[in-house]
Amino acid sequence: MLIFPSWRKSAQKAKNYLASAEAITLLDAWSALGTAERPPRREDLKPEQFPALLPDLWLMEFEAETGQLRYRLEGEHIRARYDRSLVGRTLEDTVAEEALPRVRHYFQACIETPAISMVIGRLYHEWQQPGYGERLLLPLMDGEGNAEGLIGITVYRETFPDRALAEQRAKRITCIVPLDGSEPIEEAS
Repeated sequence: MLIFPSWRKSAQKAKNYLASAEAITLLDAWSALGTAERPPRREDLKPEQFPALLPDLWLMEFEAETGQLRYRLEGEHIRARYDRSLVGRTLEDTVAEEALPRVRHYFQACIETPAISMVIGRLYHEWQQPGYGERLLLPLMDGEGNAEGLIGITVYRETFPDRALAEQRAKRITCIVPLDGSEPIEEAS
């Protein structure tokens, strides 16, 4: 069995990066679940635990045999940002090709390291009208400590009229906080 005795300390480190009440609420709810040795399982999550967050939440299942992450749930605000439902689609099906290596990096870190992953600042950079906000990804693990998926929230505060203005006004910080208690890894762009 894989154990992560420092996972709740890692959650406290991650909390220092977050600004939105929604992301902090999800992080706190996630931290309250699980055991002393591992983060929560998917079955530990109950929608009634955070009803106000549901429009901005998404849930992905990790398919160990393929290494793919597949969307299983999307909130109405997430759904409204895309021209189709994400449910049943993989990360590769939904992210623009130019952004895929960058996005795959922090999604996979959440599962493989495992870690708490965050993107703060510029979001949806590859879109014609990027946004500003924060994204939080939290790993879900089975009873043995193996990755089974993740829960995430994307809080979108502002839309820029174009990419050039978004790049001028908003930086993007990607932060990965390993659950083993080691120091966070930050990348600014």
